[in-house]
Amino acid sequence: MITERDKLSDVISMNIDLLPITHRLGLSTHIGEKTIREICILFDRDVKFTLGILNTFSTANYLPNPEDMDLCPLIDFLTKTHEFHKQVTIPRLSGLIVQMKQLMPNEKLLIVVEDYLNQYIEKLIKHIDYEETEVFPLVRKRVEAKGKTQVSNLKKLFKQHTNVENELSDLKTIIIRHIPVQIDMNLINDLLHTLSHFEKEQLDHARFEDKILIPRLIALQAP
Repeated sequence: MITERDKLSDVISMNIDLLPITHRLGLSTHIGEKTIREICILFDRDVKFTLGILNTFSTANYLPNPEDMDLCPLIDFLTKTHEFHKQVTIPRLSGLIVQMKQLMPNEKLLIVVEDYLNQYIEKLIKHIDYEETEVFPLVRKRVEAKGKTQVSNLKKLFKQHTNVENELSDLKTIIIRHIPVQIDMNLINDLLHTLSHFEKEQLDHARFEDKILIPRLIALQAP
């Protein structure tokens, strides 16, 4: 487990996938040899919240104590995660498919994968837009009002909350089962690694929402 006494540089060196996570937390500069506690103090970040995020993304099946996760910072983190995937992950996936189609323009697998991915992205963007326009403002409103908002809005949130991330596993399976003989394996490897990373982040993202955000939101409900 990552602790506040660990040097942030050591933590990132052990798991380079945590670098973009620290960036979303506002902790990716002036790292030096500082411990996580020292970095959090430097950038005025809550240590428990930071450790909760880092350990969730680095340790399988770990989930922080919901009481250690303030909702407004969590909303900020989730929003930045949305931005990362819209600005980085999705264009990277689309770019890899474009490169492969240029080499094999009539390959059926690539046509299927591109169509599947476009449908997934469209669904994901709708989900993100719903969260950022409906869910996250409701969370902030409930925090500021100490839970004194209409219960009907809360029920609407639960009804529309969906887990769109599970479909990425199916897409990976399709690709692995139907790799063409003449395809550029380096591009396929890059595509599968990017999809795998995307899938893991989406699953972790959903855990934050399902296991922390929604329960905390219920707890704020006025008696």
